[in-house]
Amino acid sequence: MKSLAKSPKFSFPAPTVSRYFSKFTAIASIAITAAFSTNNALADGEALYKTKCIACHGPTGDGIPNVFPPVAGSEWVNGPEENLVKIQLRGLSGPIEVKGITYNSVMPANAAMTDKEIADVLTYVRSNMGNKAPAVTEATVKKIRAEVGDNTALLTVKDLIDPKKVEKKNIPAPAQVTTPPIPIPVAPTKKAEAKTEAPAAPKVEVKPATPKVTEAAGDGKAIYQAKCIACHGPTGDGIPPAFPPLAGSEWVNGPAENLIKIQIHGLQGPIEVKGVMYNGIMPANVAMSDVDIASVLTYVRSSMSNTSGPVTVEEVAKIRKAAGPNPAPITAKDLIDPSKPEKASIITEPTELEGFKPAIHNTSGNTILYVLGAIALCGIPAIIGFLRN
Repeated sequence: MKSLAKSPKFSFPAPTVSRYFSKFTAIASIAITAAFSTNNALADGEALYKTKCIACHGPTGDGIPNVFPPVAGSEWVNGPEENLVKIQLRGLSGPIEVKGITYNSVMPANAAMTDKEIADVLTYVRSNMGNKAPAVTEATVKKIRAEVGDNTALLTVKDLIDPKKVEKKNIPAPAQVTTPPIPIPVAPTKKAEAKTEAPAAPKVEVKPATPKVTEAAGDGKAIYQAKCIACHGPTGDGIPPAFPPLAGSEWVNGPAENLIKIQIHGLQGPIEVKGVMYNGIMPANVAMSDVDIASVLTYVRSSMSNTSGPVTVEEVAKIRKAAGPNPAPITAKDLIDPSKPEKASIITEPTELEGFKPAIHNTSGNTILYVLGAIALCGIPAIIGFLRN
């Protein structure tokens, strides 16, 4: 034992302040980096939630009773992350029970979001609003997106994992994860790497996401069903008292400029539609292309009892340019009142009618009258004097 202790092979370097300081610095940097990355993800997730989810699920995640389910304290939010990722990628329709209450509406897909955006917003929801579930990683979203592939059909509850049953299955999972230190041979590791690399790379590259978007571009009805139907309904009747109708709406049939601005800026605060006041939030769709915005607005303005003209891509591009890179949400006061005829704009803008000149007061006729009057006033006394003589 003494010989071993003296052997240089088993000798340990004397502890020094510099060694401890270097180790402390390395550990601290790793911890700070992890903390900042987590905070950034949560910050990004909160911003995404306020942009895309708040209108239906509310600022505190309580949802809209009998319409949209809550995410606060939801067993689905705190259940398998696979469920939430799939819902984001494919959407969800049909009845679902959340916290003992059955809801029957449509959750549109958000497949256009990046893997990081989906991971961030789900991580934010799963760690806030009374939820205490683990974070969702970008790698997880990427893997599930590859498995989903080009399947864009809406999911139902039957396609999801029952969170109540999985809670029991998740208990032995840690024991299995802790036990496998023994099977650490090189072979299993290579197999695992082969499995993750083989399906992931080809599926992500072959995934026809871009063609799908290209096919949807210009198809206003398809875009409406993907992005608008959850709030405004399949026939445009809306969901009282949360979301206003589009069918027969004075705003839809009014100036197209209003609808384009709402798509690019988003709308918040009270607005009267068909005699009823609504006070909600319409998230911006600034990520949509000019073609898609023009197409979906043209579809809405020409269907659902609406008989207004089309919206052009040029109009959308012009308003988008005026809005700038970071368009702020607007209110009804920022829009043109559809109940008032647009006479003001016609008067203020110069007319293009050829040969038309604005009316100018002509004084030539008045001058002639003044001359004749002067002659009469001076001539009458002369005539009277001449007659007397």
